[in-house]
Amino acid sequence: MLDKIKLNIISNRKLCENENLEKQIEKIFSAYEKKIILKNFDIVALTLREKDLDKNEYLKLIEKIYPICQKYKINLILHQNYDLNLDDKYNIGGIHLSYSIFKSLNENIKTELIKKYKRIGVSVHSLNEAKEVESLGASYVVAGHIFETDCKKGLEPRGLKFVEDLSSALTIPIFAIGGIDEKNSLSVINNGAFSICMMSTLMKY
Repeated sequence: MLDKIKLNIISNRKLCENENLEKQIEKIFSAYEKKIILKNFDIVALTLREKDLDKNEYLKLIEKIYPICQKYKINLILHQNYDLNLDDKYNIGGIHLSYSIFKSLNENIKTELIKKYKRIGVSVHSLNEAKEVESLGASYVVAGHIFETDCKKGLEPRGLKFVEDLSSALTIPIFAIGGIDEKNSLSVINNGAFSICMMSTLMKY
């Protein structure tokens, strides 16, 4: 039996029907549990990446999405909003930050975040950035974009070589992102990624 490929789903409510993220996440998780979709995958997390929301709107969204993640036993990872006043009832699986935000954090804030969220993931777009954030205490990196993707139209993808280079240089897990689907995901894992990220295909499912 082949190991299942670890999958981190990235949200984008703008790609969902009527922008209803809640309904879409329920639909994905339910189909996954019934083994209708993603049979070769093990969903390790959902990253709530809704960049345009202000803090209050984002908190309201967490309130809706968190129970769905709990129901299906899937970790929820927050995105960018590291200074939220979260209720103690939430057991969040991690927080994902951009390279520039992560670099700007002082040690105390970083320590607090690790205490609060257990893991800090950071987006990287080069080997140097990846080495730097690893030395600054990142728990994992999200590296992209690997293949051509509509989200990054006209931008040259970094390809599998990027994953390979990171994998030989880093000790922390690599989450690969960008144009990854069921067909090409194994090649990404075989080149050293710990997990892959998918957004568009699932948000439009």
